[in-house]
Amino acid sequence: MKKLIVAIMTCFFMVFSLFGCQTLNEKDSKENKTDVVNNESSVNEGQKDQADKADQPDSSSKQQTTDTDSNTNTNHDASDASDSDSDSGSKQKTQTQKKTSRLYYYDVEKEKMFYVDKTVELVDGAYINALTNALKNNQKNEDFVAVNDETFVTSAKLDEEKGILNVYFNDSFDLSTDLDSKIEPKFIESLVNTYGYNYNVEKVALFVNKEPYKNPSDTTSSGYFKVSVDDATEYVKKG
Repeated sequence: MKKLIVAIMTCFFMVFSLFGCQTLNEKDSKENKTDVVNNESSVNEGQKDQADKADQPDSSSKQQTTDTDSNTNTNHDASDASDSDSDSGSKQKTQTQKKTSRLYYYDVEKEKMFYVDKTVELVDGAYINALTNALKNNQKNEDFVAVNDETFVTSAKLDEEKGILNVYFNDSFDLSTDLDSKIEPKFIESLVNTYGYNYNVEKVALFVNKEPYKNPSDTTSSGYFKVSVDDATEYVKKG
């Protein structure tokens, strides 16, 4: 009897054990399946996040692109400005102007002052230079005292308060004044008359190397020469 009871108990125990193992296996299977699903979901979500990040432009890359565009625009503007300046420089040309002027010459043979009306060409408004260059031409009269070719004016200033035109010459002015003591004062007078008449002033001061020029026959210490055109006669070429 005892053996029968033990056998029945053993059978029940085995049945319950098998049922319990099956339940545990099913539970573990479900949990494992849930974990797999969760892991797959996490993987999918991670891949999705990476894909989203890949689709979105990097902020540093965007900033770099903006800076590059900005630099490109700046260089382009600078290039345009350079071209504009170059075009502007190429359009700047020497300005010339013609002006009728009166030139005074001293005739050595006739010992007389003459004047010639002539149209001179001003370059960039330099009237004093135009007059000086014109005085280098003796108007086909070999008896006229002309300015030496190497002589030129370095600058000229009009003192409106004192009414004096100050004319500055280079060193070669001495070549123009290397004349007879009787002719030199008349040559200076022709210069003074030419500058004074055309600038409408009555006083002209001459300088060489910024030092006042003094005529050897001039005993005055005024520092300037007076314009005197009353005794001049219009020169008419013969033939």
